[in-house]
Amino acid sequence: MGRVFISNVDTALGHNLSRTLAATVVGSRRVEENEEEDDEAAAAAAAANSGAEGADKPKTDDKTAKDTYKITGSLHGRATTADIMRNPQAVLAAVSEPGQMIETGDKKKDAARREAIDKMAQLGQKPKWVKETMQSNDRNVLRQTLLSSDVIIYDIVASLEEASWAVDLLAEKADTFERPKTFIAVSSIMTWARTKTENEDGDGAVSEDEFRRRKPHPNWKSHIALEKNVIKLSKKSTIKAYVVAAGLIYHAGDSIFHTLLKTAWQSGGELMCFGDGNNNLPTIHLDDLISVVVELIETTPESKYIVAIDDSKNTLYDITKAISEALGSGVVKKVPKEEAFLEKSLTQANYDMLTVNLRLEPGHIKEMSIEWKYESGFVENMQQIAQEYKDARGLWPLKIVVHGTPASGKTFVAQKIAEHYKIHLIDPDQVVQDAVSRLERRANGELSADEQDDDVEVDRELLNEIREAVKANNGKYPSNHIISFVRERLRSMPCRNHGYVLDGFPTTLDEAKELFRAGDEETKDEKIPPADEAIVPEFVFSLEASDQFAKQRIMKLPEAEVSGTRNSEEGKHTCLVARHSDAVADSASAALTKRLEEFRKANTDENTVLNYFDELEIHPIQIPAENAEADEIMDKIIKAAGKPRNYGPSPEEIAEQRRKAEAERAMAEAQASEERAQREKEEVERHKKAVQEWNLRLEEVRKQEQEVLEAQSVPLRNYLMRHVMPTLTAGLIEVAKTRPEDPIDYLAEFLFKHNPGNLA
Repeated sequence: MGRVFISNVDTALGHNLSRTLAATVVGSRRVEENEEEDDEAAAAAAAANSGAEGADKPKTDDKTAKDTYKITGSLHGRATTADIMRNPQAVLAAVSEPGQMIETGDKKKDAARREAIDKMAQLGQKPKWVKETMQSNDRNVLRQTLLSSDVIIYDIVASLEEASWAVDLLAEKADTFERPKTFIAVSSIMTWARTKTENEDGDGAVSEDEFRRRKPHPNWKSHIALEKNVIKLSKKSTIKAYVVAAGLIYHAGDSIFHTLLKTAWQSGGELMCFGDGNNNLPTIHLDDLISVVVELIETTPESKYIVAIDDSKNTLYDITKAISEALGSGVVKKVPKEEAFLEKSLTQANYDMLTVNLRLEPGHIKEMSIEWKYESGFVENMQQIAQEYKDARGLWPLKIVVHGTPASGKTFVAQKIAEHYKIHLIDPDQVVQDAVSRLERRANGELSADEQDDDVEVDRELLNEIREAVKANNGKYPSNHIISFVRERLRSMPCRNHGYVLDGFPTTLDEAKELFRAGDEETKDEKIPPADEAIVPEFVFSLEASDQFAKQRIMKLPEAEVSGTRNSEEGKHTCLVARHSDAVADSASAALTKRLEEFRKANTDENTVLNYFDELEIHPIQIPAENAEADEIMDKIIKAAGKPRNYGPSPEEIAEQRRKAEAERAMAEAQASEERAQREKEEVERHKKAVQEWNLRLEEVRKQEQEVLEAQSVPLRNYLMRHVMPTLTAGLIEVAKTRPEDPIDYLAEFLFKHNPGNLA
């Protein structure tokens, strides 16, 4: 009774269901009257195993190693985007890559994170606790596996066609089974989507017992047909078949609410609610659904149709609002339903689920003795769900403080860190300017209704107080206001979600105590007050450089980068004529000298802001900045801080990167082609020119040879004309007249006779 087949063990449901069953002792959840029988069977099995393995091995009372369920399953495979678009329901089987494991030192937190990561499925990969897997399209192997399994579980939302084939197979072979099999089809409440309540006002709920009159959503008619076949299958004496109509399943992976969670975490802005948001969404957490399925396997009740939903009565607006408050700005914007399809990540199947309006009353699930995780529903447990979501994906804030000598390059390094890790750069000067500007606009009533503070007078009083303090402090903002504004920014949801890099602040021990203290009470009497874990940094990088290096660096900077900054405070109103005028150089040098003196005074060996972080066991990492390249500094920081803790590039960013890469590649190929064509053209021209030169030279040679031949032939011609040609001509004429039978012989005799030499 311990062999279980589960479809799609590489999806969220299959992965976690197999994980639970692989650790569950067979019969451990049955009713009490069966416990003695189970114990006796387990003892007999243990004795048999002991005898077979040898009497020298010690006995054990631990049944989990021998009597847990043995899991086999099929793999859903790596569905492409095109596959998902062709089959929208398959999106429910898609899962994300798990987040990285970062040890925090807190055993409880690390265990929770490790478990969350362990629950994340990956398409195409066999979980380590599954004995054997097969491809779903290998029907011969699948047939043998199903017929040899005691329990068969199908997620018919993700594998409708395969589950239909399996039901037909079991119905055909039912009479050949030696012992009963259990078949469980995990379906969706979308097969109830158009079921009307008997109350005209619509305030009532449809009971689970009324499952025979359920009406599906138009896109789920095939699923309800399969549900009916499963119920029909239960009439076979050798098969116990069940349908579990699950509510909208949510979990840390790519569940129905993942788009809302991701949008809130990434942007921190307003979330969209499609329609008025008053539609009721029956939901259930994946772990609770798994508990229901395991309970069915263990107890095999008489009820054949189970509605698996929690006790919540949450609407779409309630859920969207809860997500926005936990991870975003808390603002929800209602938009027409038609605008839902402008969201690229929202499939038709998800849209159907999010817009369903259904009130169901479960039945048998209330009688089950399962240990609920989130029985009260999504909204009531939003904080724990949000933490699970962040743990599983490694979406933990990365909080960094960059400390160091003035003009050592802190701002440049902080900008590089923010860019690499996609976290928020906190420049205290800019934070103060933004805060004061916001106070001014709020006091003048220039903000929107959502942003406007109810008590405008309080804002005006604070603004006046700040202005008076700035006047009394030589134009500088008081430290307490800077700390207050920076602290407020660090507590903002974007910084709490993503993290921050704090540029050169705090600068003193007192500022650090006040900025990172826990609670709102002042703790000046305590040496090191308790720190606020939500905002205290995780890493502190201190850039070290000599005063001489800092001065030389400032002197080398362009005037535009010095003017108006803290390095030119004494020369802000100086008339700047040249790029490196003496006025700018003197101003920068004087301002920097003053800052260096203040820094050295506040950072002695005994009294430095770094001591504060040491006391909190956040040991600063010293990085020599003098004569170091920016890449070298960043390499050390990345090695210490690790990988980015976010989603990575979005599909749009990946597409843009690919577009740029393709454009660069096309440009390089075009340039190479152009260069190749130019080289070929030049080669043709060179060859043509070479041929022309060769022909000219050849012609010249021929001409010279002709001239030589003609010059050499003149004496010979004269000789022939004087001594040979007259006699030869006369002989030829005589041959022509006489026409002898052998003209050659006749000519030879004639030449011999008339040879001028012989005549002589």
